[in-house]
Amino acid sequence: MEKIWGLTGYLPLILYGLLLYSLFVSLPRWIRSKRSGAGRRDESSPRLALADAQRRLSRTAPTRIEEAPGDPRAPSRPAAEAGRASAETPTSAVSEAVSVILRRQMPPRLDAPARSWLGGLPCLPDATPWPRSVSSVHPERGERPLHFLAQICCADLPRELWGRLGPRAGWLLLFIDPNQGCPEGSDAFRVMHVAEPGSERAPPPDLGPVHDGVYSGPSYDDLPPGDPAPDRWRRWPVDLVVAPNEARQEHGRVLVAPENYASILYDGAEIAEENARPAAVAPFTYRHARYALFDLQRGLKQTIPDARLSPAFRDELSRDETIPALVDHCRAEARRLREERERLSLSSGAATPEQDEWRRARIGQFERQERWLIEMRTADAIIDYLEASPALERAWQEELLAPLEAMIEAIGRRDPDSPLSEEEWRALAATLADRRFTRWRNEHEREIEGRPRIAFFEHERTGEAPPPRRMHQLTADLYVDARRRALIPKEVVAQYEPHWRRLLDNRPHRMGGYHDGLQSDAVIGPAEELLLFQIASDDAMNWWWGDVGAYYFWIHPKDLAAGDFSGVRMDLECY
Repeated sequence: MEKIWGLTGYLPLILYGLLLYSLFVSLPRWIRSKRSGAGRRDESSPRLALADAQRRLSRTAPTRIEEAPGDPRAPSRPAAEAGRASAETPTSAVSEAVSVILRRQMPPRLDAPARSWLGGLPCLPDATPWPRSVSSVHPERGERPLHFLAQICCADLPRELWGRLGPRAGWLLLFIDPNQGCPEGSDAFRVMHVAEPGSERAPPPDLGPVHDGVYSGPSYDDLPPGDPAPDRWRRWPVDLVVAPNEARQEHGRVLVAPENYASILYDGAEIAEENARPAAVAPFTYRHARYALFDLQRGLKQTIPDARLSPAFRDELSRDETIPALVDHCRAEARRLREERERLSLSSGAATPEQDEWRRARIGQFERQERWLIEMRTADAIIDYLEASPALERAWQEELLAPLEAMIEAIGRRDPDSPLSEEEWRALAATLADRRFTRWRNEHEREIEGRPRIAFFEHERTGEAPPPRRMHQLTADLYVDARRRALIPKEVVAQYEPHWRRLLDNRPHRMGGYHDGLQSDAVIGPAEELLLFQIASDDAMNWWWGDVGAYYFWIHPKDLAAGDFSGVRMDLECY
């Protein structure tokens, strides 16, 4: 009895030891599973593994999947093979070897139907309805159709993608509702897989306009009257480019895309150094000319408010010393800028031609202002001038509107896609370009040391039509159109192509692998959620999600293996 009691006395210790052993085995697994969730930051990635990944990433270039011949609407494999890649048994966490980049073709190969593309219209089976949803942000608008974003040929996806899960036949289609402030709910997008793509589907009649995704909503005030707002983005074919799924750590962030990734994706082609769009060019089609004249017309119809001079402004201007002080200030500033120009001209490379031209123009402004103040002489004369000049500007606008509207009507009778030479545009624009209106205006009133600031600036307007505000959009529309691409002058193509190749913030469109996050970092290692799509902001597509952000679409491995896309989750990350 004493022996039995002695053994049972050790029982708590034995149970305690088994509990510690269980925690020792299971706790690291639990921690790894938590760290493998997409979108969370990994602060403890093994340095040796990370350094090895960096070395391999720096010397590995992406591999392009060659397009298979034949009709892109016909499945490249029998439908029975669609689930073969999904036959792999998914685990709770999947390690990925590759990622696929959706690289816009530059230039688009339009001689044959594309197998995968962004924008445009989807190829849907006849029996498949266009996806619709009720927006949680605007439920009062009722059910409405989503906008088509991308269609990807699954037969062109590498077997290794998503840990060998997911379809390798048929097509994946992505729809989205960008007209929400923060479209992250399941009502804001739809992912579909179809075995047979069908013919190109016309959009539903109640499909609203697309826009750039900014929170303020779409704005098409630069469209001429009668031109409908676009209900689709331009169709741009893409190549599927396989890249190793690797990441590196820099300055406390986990980065995925190699530096200057566009130069790798486009094999050394010229890439624009800045995000800024190319400089505006003169219209080269009659459509462009119509847009340019419409922009001028809109400017001439703007309301010119009457002058509002506060009593404090009138009193300060009427002080005996105010006008002489303004004249002295103009003389001193003109003299300072002349001396600065002379000094800089003696030191080679001290000022750029643009900086020198700015100083020269400023000197002219101060000299003209000095002459105007001397001509006015008194505060009463200046006040009378300021109050009368808005009416004079309105009359100048009315005088130009009648001939301008006649020009717009005449251009509207021409084929909008007929070429317009630079000489023809100059002759057309010269009709109104020489008509000018100049007046002096008081700057926005503000107080300095309790007294209103007295300052004037020269306000000049001309009848010259500026390049169309939508010139970059109109040019991109021509570039992806096989019939009309030849309308773009070669020098304009040379300006735009480097800009369109550029990846905004070095962030590509991507499927699978680690994500290029803005507000979150990729977690190095196996993942419990797989990146189905990464759709980045892209000026060539007129995609500016949120504030220059990106959409990320996530799916669980078991759902991907089963071909179930109903549980896909979407994140929007932006600045």
